[in-house]
Amino acid sequence: MDFLIWLEDSPIGAWVAISPWGYPIVLATHAVGMAMLVGVALMFSFRALGVATGVPVTSLGVFMRLAQAGFVLNFLSGIALFLGAATEMWPSWPFRIKIILILIGLALTTHLARVCINGAGNVTNSHRTVAAAAVLAWVGALIAGRLIAYI
Repeated sequence: MDFLIWLEDSPIGAWVAISPWGYPIVLATHAVGMAMLVGVALMFSFRALGVATGVPVTSLGVFMRLAQAGFVLNFLSGIALFLGAATEMWPSWPFRIKIILILIGLALTTHLARVCINGAGNVTNSHRTVAAAAVLAWVGALIAGRLIAYI
């Protein structure tokens, strides 16, 4: 617990927690990063599930840089948000579930993107299963993230 208090007392933690602009700026950055990352992840997944079949799967690779930039924004802003309330976040089950679901979503989306972009562009039943699991992971992470504020 002392380590968590030390994190909250760090310059970034204090700025996020105390400054009238810290939390809103970091939260807005987190939302933009989330839109970038999760938006691209869901786009890949829904395309694999049969939405927008006129768009070749292999053409979606150009969006991976956007997803990577969104990940960086989310990672950095997420750390800042954590530093601002470490003693509340760490014991929170919705927070822990969110982190686990993000890791699962990242792994599934990375696998799906790698197979779909580098492959022949053929979407198999196996890809659809991965895509459905990725959608569940990302939607679950979004819900868990919202529950952090309420539970």
